[in-house]
Amino acid sequence: MRISAQLYTVRQVGDLAAQLDLVGACGFADIETIGFHGLSPNDMARQIRRSGLKARSAHFDWPEFETRFFDILDLLDQLECQMAVMPWLTPEARPDTAEGWMAVSGQLARWAEGLAAYDVRLAYHNHDFDLAGRPGQTPLDLILSHDHLHWQPDIGWLAVSQPDPAVLLQRYADRIVSVHAKDADPSAGQGDARWRAVGRGVVDWAVVLQILANSPCADLFVEHDETRTPSDTLRAGREFLLDSCLAGVG
Repeated sequence: MRISAQLYTVRQVGDLAAQLDLVGACGFADIETIGFHGLSPNDMARQIRRSGLKARSAHFDWPEFETRFFDILDLLDQLECQMAVMPWLTPEARPDTAEGWMAVSGQLARWAEGLAAYDVRLAYHNHDFDLAGRPGQTPLDLILSHDHLHWQPDIGWLAVSQPDPAVLLQRYADRIVSVHAKDADPSAGQGDARWRAVGRGVVDWAVVLQILANSPCADLFVEHDETRTPSDTLRAGREFLLDSCLAGVG
């Protein structure tokens, strides 16, 4: 597994070039991108190539899949990236019935089929709203009922919403292609104050990394939703994961 950086962590430090510079300075060689940064596929790919960083995975939200599907393919082709992730549904777009979530999962499956024709895989990234419900009937369960959709677990969201995150990770271990390596302290409340740098929260990383070591997971993307010190967060996450993996935990 590669230890990589999620650009969402550094979204507030400046434009794409500034974000890439900071990630590189923190010791990373690989990234996961988010959207298009207000750039054309050509310009975005050019900046990433110039940075020397490798895009291992790319996030695109639902409207981008709806309206810019061929721009997505163009960017992924230029980046030589074969993993796309759909990470988010706005509150107003979230279904409130199983039938609605089946429609969502069906559309994701159709996009996955379209991407597969270009040797690109599609994964779904969870938060907490898609983990609610009876086991086997949650939105995530309905999405992963399609065999060719993959999963990118957000470990932080699992930590604050699941009694035992290992249960869900084990259930779908064979569908995991990468994770967002994020930690949390649920006692800090319901907002962004509960997020922690990797290794500084309640996540049992020994268990998580052991499960991931026996899955197809290729990347641990260090992420933090609302860090005030992105460089410290990235360095701390990278060092913790490196130490853990070198120690044989993952």
